[in-house]
Amino acid sequence: MKNFKIVLYLSLLFLLSCSESIKSENARNYVEPSTPLILISIDGFRWDYFEKTDTPNLDRIINNGIKAEGLKTVYPSKTFPNHISIVTGNYPSNHGIISNYFYDSGFDEYYYIGAGSQAAQDGKWIQAEPIWVTVEKQLKRAMIMFWPMSDAEIQGIRPSEYYVYSDSPSNITRMETLLNWLDNSGNDKPSFLASYFSIVDSIGHRYGPDAQETIDAIIEVDNAIGYLLDGLETRGILDEVNLIVVSDHGMTDTPSDQIINIADYIDLDDVKTLNGGPFMEIRPNDGKLETIYQQLQNIEHTQVYKKEDFPSKFNYSNNERIEPIIFLADEGWSIQTPGRYPSLGTHGYDPDYRSMDGIFVARGPGFKESFKGPVIQNIHLYEMMCYLMDISPAQNDGSLSETQEFLR
Repeated sequence: MKNFKIVLYLSLLFLLSCSESIKSENARNYVEPSTPLILISIDGFRWDYFEKTDTPNLDRIINNGIKAEGLKTVYPSKTFPNHISIVTGNYPSNHGIISNYFYDSGFDEYYYIGAGSQAAQDGKWIQAEPIWVTVEKQLKRAMIMFWPMSDAEIQGIRPSEYYVYSDSPSNITRMETLLNWLDNSGNDKPSFLASYFSIVDSIGHRYGPDAQETIDAIIEVDNAIGYLLDGLETRGILDEVNLIVVSDHGMTDTPSDQIINIADYIDLDDVKTLNGGPFMEIRPNDGKLETIYQQLQNIEHTQVYKKEDFPSKFNYSNNERIEPIIFLADEGWSIQTPGRYPSLGTHGYDPDYRSMDGIFVARGPGFKESFKGPVIQNIHLYEMMCYLMDISPAQNDGSLSETQEFLR
């Protein structure tokens, strides 16, 4: 009974920590923001999901603001690499979060995401500066309710207020939290706010991008966006805030009969494999690199590269965390080890596949009205957001000129 009570206490403590914000303690003399910026991510919202159902609230943003034809991902088109590229302006090889799962030989540790991941809350893994750190360094407040790695201390800095990630708060609760932060006054008011929706991605994986369940998830998120817009309007600040809605990647079908079993071609005792599905990274045992590389040549629906020969278009070879062999599947095909099977929908493919494109829509005093522009790559958003908040950007791979046509 005593052990049960201890477990119950710890469980309650964990739930409380996941549902309550954490305020950072520091001695900064903050300045009051002029125009707050809100960044919302809808994980896995493909560029053409607008065509699958009515999205009246996202349309409210588009009709009074801008819409790109798509938001091009970085490689690999996975959740954490792209979320970190959006907020640092860097390719994964430069910001360090090269995938959702990888190995660092210097730390002799694996980075992974998901429930209980300590790595995803440890700032030592990030090799570039996220925008909330840029904001805080320049004496403006950042407040975030869920963004990958926003609960990590980076360069000794955290957002002024943040949450440790949990699935439990509803999408409406997430938007209500942002609105409550905007009710702060003076130098307690945030310059940068961010939040994140996971449901479109998780449902898209489970049922596929064309399923009714995915359409229902799109509607649910659109309703939450509507709650945010209504709250801003009620407060009389709808036209005084820059609001950006993006997604990290798209989604494509992965039929169960389009599987490449890697064990049919190599001896798994000769390698360590990481990831799977759209791509697999492979670390051969000593002396086995050339043998493994040759065995993976000319397999239908795949391409194989040594790290140093990976095509330059991916901007993905200049980091020690990248494994010696990169094995890619064609769109819709899945590379698996024995006993593993793909979900009905997935992402992680070559960003040139249109199905991997996400969305970029925005409105506010910094953006044009009723303007539609071309596909842009997500690394350029960091410089744009810094410009909108009148702060100096850190070193990054993006360019403000790539987003200039969307701005007033």
